[in-house]
Amino acid sequence: MGDPDDLFDIYRKDHAAAALTGPALAAALSDTVRRSFTLIDELCADVTRALAQARYTTKLAQSVTDRSSYVRLDRRSESFRDYLRTWSQQRAEKGSGGMHWETQILVTDHRRTTKEIGLGIAFEWPGTDGQGEGQREGESSLAFVEFWPTGTGVSLPSDARGFQRALVACIIKLEQAGELASVKGRG
Repeated sequence: MGDPDDLFDIYRKDHAAAALTGPALAAALSDTVRRSFTLIDELCADVTRALAQARYTTKLAQSVTDRSSYVRLDRRSESFRDYLRTWSQQRAEKGSGGMHWETQILVTDHRRTTKEIGLGIAFEWPGTDGQGEGQREGESSLAFVEFWPTGTGVSLPSDARGFQRALVACIIKLEQAGELASVKGRG
């Protein structure tokens, strides 16, 4: 067996290498937020395709709110990118800070009635393991999403299917409340 001091040095070096700091952490924080919103967009598009017969459309709202400052921004705007850069740098410098955002998924039925499904999103503090371009789905958590109407929570990207099921459950709940209506099946 090796010298205990050598093992401790290996541990210390590996442990220190796993933590991102400074500009690398700021870039990783910003990337985590953008990738999470992109993934949610894609999952909503999948649900829309799956519910095409019922004639529902789902999409992630363009506006998002940073819960630490209650700043509401259009996530596709240049001001969002600027805010995200500043936000990420501040949290990287502090080494901590809120990473909680709010947004909605907009669900529209065949009558063009649109209802909002509220989401709370807690972004995971990134490490070095999730930063590669070739990351496989499920390797590292990006975010924890909670659906407010049902209280269902899922981790992304590992539980993408659970996200879609939770979204459909919220749509069914809105249907049962009479707020949305699907196209009745043709016989």
